[in-house]
Amino acid sequence: MKRTNWSGALVLGLACGLAVACEDARTADSKPGSGDHFKMMDPNGDGKISPEEHAEVTARMFAQMDASGDGRVTAAEMTAGHERVSGRKPEKSEMSAEEKIRTIDTDADGVLTADEHRAGSRMMFERLDADRDGFVSREELEAGHAMKMRKDPQ
Repeated sequence: MKRTNWSGALVLGLACGLAVACEDARTADSKPGSGDHFKMMDPNGDGKISPEEHAEVTARMFAQMDASGDGRVTAAEMTAGHERVSGRKPEKSEMSAEEKIRTIDTDADGVLTADEHRAGSRMMFERLDADRDGFVSREELEAGHAMKMRKDPQ
């Protein structure tokens, strides 16, 4: 079994969750990134993102990326999804789709399954929860967002 890159999984999960939020904002406001990402990830409005809320958002992101509907996301599908949601191509300082997949692709086949995505997203939630209270606050999400998509310097 391939060893998981924890920081890469954090980045992938955060990027996936925020991409869904961006897509939701785009639908609601007709402008990419015009909505409040935290609010969209906290639908009950209690000021914190629960593991269940996060799982729901990341599951929707996986479904949106899986253009073929086969339960697997390729690098091409991930890149196309990113471009559709953000309205731009990834920058050189950002991880490529291949790099993102590689961070949590436990069977090293170059394709992300729903189970791999779910496990990576769960791991990412745990990493975002800096105070270990079982929820992600706006501050914790924003701190994680600051790392979003940066390539690991290693």
